[in-house]
Amino acid sequence: MGTGYNCFDTLSHTLNGRVRGTQRANRLRLKRTLNRVGLENYANEWWHFTLRDEPYPTTFFDVPIRRASLR
Repeated sequence: MGTGYNCFDTLSHTLNGRVRGTQRANRLRLKRTLNRVGLENYANEWWHFTLRDEPYPTTFFDVPIRRASLR
């Protein structure tokens, strides 16, 4: 993909011109595929997508996570 996940360099921008070949093709494939199912890419992070028709756009959910649920 050209960078690791959560790399905050401009190289992480989805359409950064320095990313070429297979890495660029993989980014574009990911973007196209997720766009088709209703997710929109955040242009500054190739891995970051948001549901286009978010049903609760102004609501933040605080969900407790228990260790047992990770098994």
